Amino acid sequence: MPDSPPSTSPAPRIAETAAGKILAGLLALFYIFLATTAAGGEWHTLFLPACFLAAALLLFCFCILRGYKIPSPGLPGWLALGLGGGYFLVRAWFSPWFYYESVADLGLIATAIVMFAAGTYAGAGNGEKSILPVLAAALGLLNALLWGYQNITGTEASWFRPDYSLFGTEIRNIGLFGYKNFSAHFLSVTGFFLCAYSMASARKWGIRLFTGLALILVSFTCGSRSAFPNALAGVTLCFFIYTSSVFRNNRKFYTASILFIILLFLGTSYAVLDLSRGAGRLAALLDTFSFGNRLDLSKLAWALADQAPLFGHGSRMYTNLSTEFFSGANLPNFAHHEYAQAACDYGYAGLGLMLALLALFLIFGLRSVLKLSGEHQRPNPLGPAAFCVLCIAAFHAYGEFIWHNPALLGASALCGGITCTAPLSRVKASRQAGRWLQATAALLMAILALCYAFLAFPVWKNSLQAVPASSGNRLPMLEAAASCSLDPDLVRRNILHAAGSSPPPNPARLKALEHQEEKAELLSPGNHGLTAAKSLLYILQGRLTEAEQLLRPYVESPGRFDDRMFAWTTIYNNMLYSWSTAIAAQSPGRALSMAMTAQRLMSAQTDRWLYYGALDPEVRKKHYSRLNELKMLIMMLQARGTTPDPSWRK
Repeated sequence: MPDSPPSTSPAPRIAETAAGKILAGLLALFYIFLATTAAGGEWHTLFLPACFLAAALLLFCFCILRGYKIPSPGLPGWLALGLGGGYFLVRAWFSPWFYYESVADLGLIATAIVMFAAGTYAGAGNGEKSILPVLAAALGLLNALLWGYQNITGTEASWFRPDYSLFGTEIRNIGLFGYKNFSAHFLSVTGFFLCAYSMASARKWGIRLFTGLALILVSFTCGSRSAFPNALAGVTLCFFIYTSSVFRNNRKFYTASILFIILLFLGTSYAVLDLSRGAGRLAALLDTFSFGNRLDLSKLAWALADQAPLFGHGSRMYTNLSTEFFSGANLPNFAHHEYAQAACDYGYAGLGLMLALLALFLIFGLRSVLKLSGEHQRPNPLGPAAFCVLCIAAFHAYGEFIWHNPALLGASALCGGITCTAPLSRVKASRQAGRWLQATAALLMAILALCYAFLAFPVWKNSLQAVPASSGNRLPMLEAAASCSLDPDLVRRNILHAAGSSPPPNPARLKALEHQEEKAELLSPGNHGLTAAKSLLYILQGRLTEAEQLLRPYVESPGRFDDRMFAWTTIYNNMLYSWSTAIAAQSPGRALSMAMTAQRLMSAQTDRWLYYGALDPEVRKKHYSRLNELKMLIMMLQARGTTPDPSWRK
């Protein structure tokens, strides 16, 4: 009797192996640290998440070498990873302002890619024993408990945000995120994820549903106007999911469909109004529960996008280009409108790709919901839950920087990946070429994560000791972080703090700050914020001619938004006033010309109080006081028969 050929056991699925469970745990730890230490998106706070991400990616490569079965993301997943991830990674890498701001975007893009891939794997199972609802509930409850503790005790301490130590607690901390809108968004998203998951699963009334409802209710206590539109979208979608799952082929199903279509119509109407820069009655009405005057931010982003329409200005360049329109430390880090910022930074090509991918995910998510009405199958309940979260995020991205927040971006990317595989009746394993492609990408991203962690560690380490924001003394942690990293924003903040400290910095200190600014400028050429900081150093050193030459292009160059440049004209006017009073006795003609120039610019400012510094009553008071001083100086010089002498401009 011939011997039977030796049988070989089939390769196990990655989710069934011990390494796969460890991988899921590492990814969960990665997201936990992402949500608790890097929620504001500052690049150096991604140090700890980068370490866990690198470990997870290296373990993933090990699993592929072992031959474990890896689910295929499917055609939509490969399109999203290849086209979307490829375009945004390349555009961020070749941004003009690469060294730090684009590095932050690289971290966000890498986070989105990894979370998207994790979502495709989560959607490949049945979803009933997934770790995701437990993770969402734990982080949501932690955020709610911390928010409640801070309100009851009146504390403003941040337990999870070492970056506040660098700058001081500039805003009141609320929850994990240190900001009410982020907390409200996160509570709302996790709450509706749990509600939708419970309604789509076999057991409808469970602890997940009541936990989700509790988190949604807590989101309304954050004092954020984001809670209402999120609830409007989420409740409608959950009702749609419920009718699909329970009342199959019933009138209530069609009623829910009509409500859903109305919701999409309202969201699209607002988006179209904003895309065309309309500011009519409907736009103003919607803006009342949206985000106040943030239409101005989005209009600026669209105007900047029109200057580089195809591929945009580069990653995070809105942060750089918009600096000149704002005063003091109140810089608009984001456009508070993800679609407008995508157009500005990545061009209309990037915006079109982003919208196409979003539409693809929503279509596949809708398929997950419609499969609930089937008679003989129980689809993965993560699909409808992911669809609910994606709709809320897409609906509200017109008024907040949701996808520039690492925690919310990670949740959205995870849900996008789920929608690609959850509605499929059968998910295939990746073939050999796909496995090696995923392994190569994972290895490269692990190297990128390790490099990122190495770069961020010195600044993260220096951020562990808190310093009050109102302190008039030197901030040693901020100085150390700015010196070792040369991050343009940290250098700029360091100079602004030194310029406003009491007593003022001595000449040696000013020279050291100037040298620090020059080194930071080499890493970030053309940075307008650094230019403003340098001009302040020149003024403090008495180098008024150099300061005037440095600032004049920002005030008088044609083609700029001169009517909005509060920051530049304020610095420039204060310098001209100080200069004119100093030389009034020796050169009255030149002093009169300087004073009249400053008066003209300040008078133009008075009618345009659009941005943060100008809206501050104390700033307005100083502005009017300085304007009156200029008028008195002009009247005094003119009474002596002085004629303006513009020779100082040469």
